[in-house]
Amino acid sequence: MEQIIAIGIAVVSGGGWFVGKVFGRMRTLEDRIDRLPLEYVLKQDYIREMERMNNEFSEINTKLDKLVEKILSK
Repeated sequence: MEQIIAIGIAVVSGGGWFVGKVFGRMRTLEDRIDRLPLEYVLKQDYIREMERMNNEFSEINTKLDKLVEKILSK
């Protein structure tokens, strides 16, 4: 009888540990899924933003070149 009680306690505690692990993993997976729209972008959106940044940097470089030419010509 004592062995059955010990086995029952082991089964209950082991089952609780297992269920806790499963629900913990599910919670982690749900958190990762919730972050997906924030971490990933479409390839077309990424390319468009990179082109926009490249154009802005080109404009900045052009303005700086004109400024340096103006300063050196004095």
